[in-house]
Amino acid sequence: MKILPLLILLTGLPAIQIVAAPTTDLTLRVAPEREVVYNQGPREIVVQIDLDAKRPQTNTRSPINLCLVLDRSGSMQGAKIEKAKQAACLAIDHLSDQDFLSLVTFDNECDTLIAPERVGDERHRSAMKSRIDRIRPGGGTAIYGGVSLGAEQLRRNLQKEFVNRIILLSDGLANSGPSRTSDLAKLGKTLRQDGLSVTTVGLGDDYNEDLMTALAEASSANYYYVRDAEKLPGIFAEELGVARSLVAREVIIRIRVPEGVRLKEIIGQPQIHCQDRSAEITLPECFGGDKRRFLARCVVLNPQTAAIEVASVDLRYQSSSGIAAMTDAQAAKISFSDQEKKADESIQAEVTKEVAVAENRLTKEKAVKLSDEGKSKDAALLLRDQVTRNLSATGAAQLPEMKAENRALEAAAQEVEEKGQLSSRSRKTIQYENWQDKYQKR
Repeated sequence: MKILPLLILLTGLPAIQIVAAPTTDLTLRVAPEREVVYNQGPREIVVQIDLDAKRPQTNTRSPINLCLVLDRSGSMQGAKIEKAKQAACLAIDHLSDQDFLSLVTFDNECDTLIAPERVGDERHRSAMKSRIDRIRPGGGTAIYGGVSLGAEQLRRNLQKEFVNRIILLSDGLANSGPSRTSDLAKLGKTLRQDGLSVTTVGLGDDYNEDLMTALAEASSANYYYVRDAEKLPGIFAEELGVARSLVAREVIIRIRVPEGVRLKEIIGQPQIHCQDRSAEITLPECFGGDKRRFLARCVVLNPQTAAIEVASVDLRYQSSSGIAAMTDAQAAKISFSDQEKKADESIQAEVTKEVAVAENRLTKEKAVKLSDEGKSKDAALLLRDQVTRNLSATGAAQLPEMKAENRALEAAAQEVEEKGQLSSRSRKTIQYENWQDKYQKR
C-alpha cells in the first residue's frame, strides 16, 4: 500500500460525521485516515480527532488572577529589562478593574514587588506602574523560586471561576535553586493540580528551552520563544487576550475501539496512556480559538466483510461558568476491500498530512537529542533520511511547503554535521516550531 508523505495538498475536507453538541463552545470532528482498508496488507489506520473552541463574543470576559514573574538577573541589563517593564505595564492596561495582579521579580533572590490586589482605577494602575519602573537588574537566575513565590501570590485569591495564571519571563539558565528540567516539570504538574498554570516566555538565545517548555506543558499553558525584546509587549498582550476567553473547563475526550481492533498509541503524545482498546485525554481548560488535534493509531487485528466503527469518541466538558455539563459523540467508520487501488483512493488528504507533520516533528526531536549527545553524524543522517522520504512522494505531494521543509531539514543536517551540534538559535527554533506543531499554534 502506498503511504502518502509529508505535507499533502489539502484537496478537501474528509468525509466526517458531525453530531451537533448542545452548545457550540467546542466542536468535535473525527475522521479516519482512509475510508477503505486493504484487507491483504498492513491494517494500521490513524483516526484524527479535532477539537475546536469557538471565539467568544467581545463582551464575554473571564476574570483573571495574574502573577507576572520577571527575571531581573544581570543578563537582563539594558533593552531587555526596559521592554520587560514595558510589557508588564501593558499587562496592567489589559486587565479589568476587578482582576487581581501580583508581580514577583527574581535573580539569586525572589521578591514580591506587588502583592496580589485588585487592579482598580487609573490612579491605582499608575501606582503599580511606578513600582514596576523601579525594577533594576543584577544577580543570578532562581527560576524555580520565582515561580514558587508567584504561585503563593495566586493562591491568596484562588477562585475556580478565575483564570489563575503566571506569566514567567526569563532570558537565562536557571542557576540558583532547583534547576533541572524534571524539577520544573514536577513543579508545573503540581501547580496544575492546584488549578494554576504557567505561561513561559524565553527571551534571546541563552535560556534553557527544555526547562521552559516542560514547565508550560506540565501546567497546561503556553510557551513563547522571543528573540527580540521589542516583541515582548505584543507577546504579553496576546497571552492576556487568550486568557480572557475561557470557554470550557474539565474537558474529557474518551476514545474506544471495538473488539478486534487495538488502540496502539496517540502519535507524539506518550503521556496519554492507551489501554489496548481505550484511552482518555483530559484538558483542564479550553480558550477561545484553541485548536487541539490528536492522532489515534489503531490496528485492525481481523479484517471484516462489513463496515465497522474503527473508533468512537465521546466528548464531555463544563461550560466556562462550570455549571452545565456538555456532551458530544462521533465515530470513525471504515470498510474493507481486496483492491489496493480502492483503498489508496479513499485516503483523506487532511488526515494523512497531519500524520506526516507529526512524524516529521518526532524525527526532529530525535535529531535534537542525538545532537545533544554528540552524535552529530547520526543526527545528520536522521534528518536527511526524512528529506529522502519526503522526496519519494508522488508528484501531487511535491508542494512548495514540502520544499521549504526539506530545505530547513537539510540546513539543520549540514549545520550539525559541520559544527558537531546545533547552535543555540537553531535548537530553539526547531524546538519552538515543534511545540507550535504539537499544539496547532502555526
